[in-house]
Amino acid sequence: MPFMSMRLLTAWQVQRTIIHTALDDLESFLWVLIWGIVYASKNIEGAMAANDGIELMLQAWSGDVMCNRAKCSTAEYSWKDAVFGDLIKEWLKIFQKANEENRQLTENMSFMHLDSQEWNDACNKLESYCKDIYKEVLESGFRYLDEVRKYSDWDKVVSANVSRFC
Repeated sequence: MPFMSMRLLTAWQVQRTIIHTALDDLESFLWVLIWGIVYASKNIEGAMAANDGIELMLQAWSGDVMCNRAKCSTAEYSWKDAVFGDLIKEWLKIFQKANEENRQLTENMSFMHLDSQEWNDACNKLESYCKDIYKEVLESGFRYLDEVRKYSDWDKVVSANVSRFC
């Protein structure tokens, strides 16, 4: 559950059936990235003090669906990270925008006949949109790659955060 997209978590919480798309999987990658940062940082001296978001993420991931949904606001408002923070915030904006379009593209698909032209057209439109979002996420990731490359090891990443936020 910690890596589920916000769209899937919300649907699960309100017990609504929705279509799982490639955009849900792409958003899951963001949560895996944050999870990796949290677990690599949480025991390093000064990391928790420098980034309140580490503790808040651990709390969000330790509970039920409602708790897990808090990860989005934590990442958006409480996450302090000198190295990955801007990338995470940019990806969050992309996914928030994409979730609304994703909802609109898939809302009637569960009522369509699988072999119909309507179904094929909806799938093609969804596939095209997913490709556009994947491209946008990859392009932003590559823009931030130069910033990340400045740090030769994890201790330097944590050190940059401790010096910036403590």
